[in-house]
Amino acid sequence: MFSPRPLKATLSPPDPAPLIDHLVAEGVISSMDGRRALSAVSGGTSSVATTIMELGLADERPLFVALAEFVSVPFDDLHESDTTLPDVLALDLTFLKRVAVVPLSKDEDGITMATSDPGAADVLEAIAFKLDETIMPVLATPSSIAAALARVGGGTSVESDSEADLDRLKAMASDGPVVRLVNDLIGKATADGASDVHIEAEENGAEVRFRIDGTLRRETRLTSTMRAAVVSRLKIMAQLNISEKRRPQDGRASVVVRGRPIDLRLSTLPIQHGESVVLRILDQRRLQLDWSALGYSPSRIEEIRKLISVPNGIVLVAGPTGSGKTTTLYTALAELNKSDRKIITVEDPVEYLLKGIVQVQVEPEIDMSFARALRAILRQDPNIVMIGEIRDEETAEIAVRAAQMGRLVLSTVHTNNAVAAVDRLLDLGVAPYLLASTLRGVLSQRLVSKLCSSCGGKGCVACGELGRLGRTVVSEMFRMSDTLADAITAGNSGARLMRLAVENGHRTLREEGRALIDAGVVDPAETHQQLGLESAYHSSADHISDDCG
Repeated sequence: MFSPRPLKATLSPPDPAPLIDHLVAEGVISSMDGRRALSAVSGGTSSVATTIMELGLADERPLFVALAEFVSVPFDDLHESDTTLPDVLALDLTFLKRVAVVPLSKDEDGITMATSDPGAADVLEAIAFKLDETIMPVLATPSSIAAALARVGGGTSVESDSEADLDRLKAMASDGPVVRLVNDLIGKATADGASDVHIEAEENGAEVRFRIDGTLRRETRLTSTMRAAVVSRLKIMAQLNISEKRRPQDGRASVVVRGRPIDLRLSTLPIQHGESVVLRILDQRRLQLDWSALGYSPSRIEEIRKLISVPNGIVLVAGPTGSGKTTTLYTALAELNKSDRKIITVEDPVEYLLKGIVQVQVEPEIDMSFARALRAILRQDPNIVMIGEIRDEETAEIAVRAAQMGRLVLSTVHTNNAVAAVDRLLDLGVAPYLLASTLRGVLSQRLVSKLCSSCGGKGCVACGELGRLGRTVVSEMFRMSDTLADAITAGNSGARLMRLAVENGHRTLREEGRALIDAGVVDPAETHQQLGLESAYHSSADHISDDCG
C-alpha cells in the first residue's frame, strides 16, 4: 500500500493568545495592539497574522519572522527561487496561486516549499502525495510568495506581464504600511466628521481631500506608487476587481474604527492619469434622528409632525444632492416607527439600518429597480412606504397608486424648491387631479455652514480659523390646501402656484435664508451661494419666478 512522504516540519495553526504574547514579547506589536488583535481574531475567522496586517498593526516581514520562530519553521525571504520548478514538477500555476505556496528548490532530501500559512499542512501533504516527495516547509511573507509566483514562467508575454503586475499590486496592497495608511485615512476622516474621502489621480501622484460640513478640504498627497497601492487596497476591501481600471466600479465594505463599526461605499471613475476614488463614510453613531439636532426651528418641527401624521398620501423632501434629504426621511421614519405599523423602505443604497423597519436595497444588476421593488412591497401589507427617490414615470405612478390605496408614501425629489417638486411629478406623467388628491406636502431644504459661536465668524482655534463650525438646515414647507389643489387640477404650476402659496403665507427658502443671516446664525457668503440670494434684499414677490426655478 502506498503511503505519502511526511512533512519535515510540523505545521498547525497556532493558538492566538500565546502567539500574540510572543509578538508582544518580540516587540512586533504593542500590548494595546495585541489586545486589539486578539479581540478582532476572537470575533472573526481570519488568522492572527492576517488580522494584524488588515489592521495595519505591524510591518509584514518582522511579523512573519516572529511567526516562523513561534511555529519552529525556517523563515525565507525568497530572494532566489527556481522559476522552472513548477513546470518540472508538473504543478499547475493557477493552483499554486490559489493556495499561495511556491516550490523553491529540490534535492535528495525532498522539495523545499514556501507558504505564509502555518495551517497549510493539508495543502502541502496533498502536494507531497501527488509528487511522492518529502516536503520541507518554510515560512515567507504573502507579498514575497506572490512576487515569486509572478516570476514563474518568465513573464515574456503581455498576458504574463499583466499577471505579474497584478500579483505585485495585490502584494503591495496587502503590505503592512499600505494597510496602515488606508486605516489611518479612514480613521482620521471619521474622527474629523468627514462624509467623503476623495482620492484624485494626478500626473505625479494623487490628491487626498476630505469633505467636511459640505466643503472639500485638502488632507495629503500620495506618490504614484503609493496611490496605486492605496487604490488597490480600497478595491480589495470593497471586493472590486483591482485589475479593472477602464470602467467605473461601485462596492461597499465594513470596518471597525476605534471600536465602532463604519460602513463604506466606494466609487471609482477612470480619469486622465488613473482613477478618481470617492469613499462615502457612513457612521451609524453620527446619525442624528432628532429634528432639533438637525437645525429645524420649533415651528417647523410642528409643521413636519403634522404633515407626516396623515394616514395616507405622498410627502416629499426636495433638494439637491447633499442637502440632507435622506437624513430627514430617516428622522421621520424613526418618529413614525411604532409596533402597530409596518414600514418598508426601498433605497439605493441602504445607508443606515433602522431597527424595526424593513429595508430593501435596489439592485439594478438583477433588475431590482425602484418600481419593481415597490410592486412587491405593496403586496407586503405596509402602512408606510419610503422610496429613496422618485426618478421615473413608473415609480411616480406606483407611488400615487400606493397613496390611493391608503398608504403614507415618503420620498425625495431633486428639485430647487418645494413648488418645483409639483412640476417634477407632473413632468413624470402624474395626472394633475391625481397629484392634487394624493400630495400632502413638500419640505424643501438646504444645508449651510453655521458661523462659529466662539469667534462669530472671525476664525479661532475652535473652528480651525475657518470662522465656520457645523451646519444647519434652511427649509421651506409647501402644504397642500383646497386652493392649491384646485389650482393644480386646473393645470396651474410653477410661478402661479408659488404666487398662490405666498398669498397663503408660504415663506420661501430665500426668505428663510435671509432670516438666518440676519440672526447671525449662518455664513452669509455660503448662504448667498446656496440659495442664490442677492446682496440687496427684495420682497418675496420679486423672487417668485426665480423661486420656482
